[in-house]
Amino acid sequence: DVLTRRQSGSSYQAEQRCDVLTRRQVALSSLVLSTSTACWPTIAAGESNTATGASLRIPLTFRKRLSAYTVSYRVGGSIIEAIVDTGSPFLFVPKPSESTCSPSYEWGCLRDEGSPVPGLTPTVERFDGNEGYVDWSNSTFSFDRTLNDQATTINDVYPLTSSSADQSALFPVYVTFGILSESLLDGTGGIFLGLVKYTERRIRPSFLSQSNVEAFSIDLRNIESRVKSLSLYGGGQLPRQDVPGIPLVRDLNQRFGDPTIHYCAVADKICVNDNVLASSTRKEKLYVIFDTGCSGLQLSPALFDERYATARANKEKSLFGTVDITFQTAEGNPLTLSSKKPLTTPLGSNRPWGKRINGYLLVVGLAFLEDKLLTVDICKEKIYLKTNA
Repeated sequence: DVLTRRQSGSSYQAEQRCDVLTRRQVALSSLVLSTSTACWPTIAAGESNTATGASLRIPLTFRKRLSAYTVSYRVGGSIIEAIVDTGSPFLFVPKPSESTCSPSYEWGCLRDEGSPVPGLTPTVERFDGNEGYVDWSNSTFSFDRTLNDQATTINDVYPLTSSSADQSALFPVYVTFGILSESLLDGTGGIFLGLVKYTERRIRPSFLSQSNVEAFSIDLRNIESRVKSLSLYGGGQLPRQDVPGIPLVRDLNQRFGDPTIHYCAVADKICVNDNVLASSTRKEKLYVIFDTGCSGLQLSPALFDERYATARANKEKSLFGTVDITFQTAEGNPLTLSSKKPLTTPLGSNRPWGKRINGYLLVVGLAFLEDKLLTVDICKEKIYLKTNA
């Protein structure tokens, strides 16, 4: 299965594989967490300063083995590295053990597991065919490094602590996170830092739901003398966008049972090898999730099978030679994302959350987002894509 979700008692379990990456989305019964579109400070009074004027720019590192971009952060004083993931909501760390604390382990060693969170009991989860416990804990958090706007190399960084001004304005001193047992780390993927902010009430607290972050950008543009980075913005700090935005929709959550408010838009059409594979209609839509934790493209099984049958009937040499996905911006203009020979796989089900989707689901990853500036305005529910400097 590429994307499977199942409800078992009080726990919700999920798995998604994109290329060699494994989506880790643990979602369980818990928490008072709003799914409203309104944005407001979520940090308790006295724990931080106001978010006005706060922003962080964090350097990214490309891990070729995983075809993924990572950031580093400190949990309880331990430095952890994780894949930047716009397709999941949670902050994860590896459980300390002989193997995860060995010099060869690349994701970091958690020296202090923090304090258990009252009411958030350990859960049994299944990722990529592996089953194990996830403990939910609370500890100090900060990103490890930050960049100023003039940074030209990865060495132009400044250390961060939980008391740094912008860090403390955006995040509380203590955050809730999941500790993955060693049996859940046996797959080919890594640790994920999820950037999806909103989820349903029954789910464990997302990383950004504990913050004052109202927008973020992931800059993957190949610009000389500029470091690729993740930028997090507090209220009113998102720079004015000079490109049209694509409206985000909540249909997957409101109509089809997705417990996570994914960053999802409706596409007008998808073309493969210059031929239209599918188009949105009044009743059936092409839903597209933007997912930096995925390296290629995933399609609903029915759409993948349709493409396979067409290519075979026409004796085409390439199944997914060129892929073009076209959206309409909020201003009504077309915007197309393109990729050549993206690694394309079928999703695990036409009913990923139990209900049949009216239309098709696509998950687009780095093959479509590389060399672009991706900006998500969480409050205004728009996504922006920019290619030039």
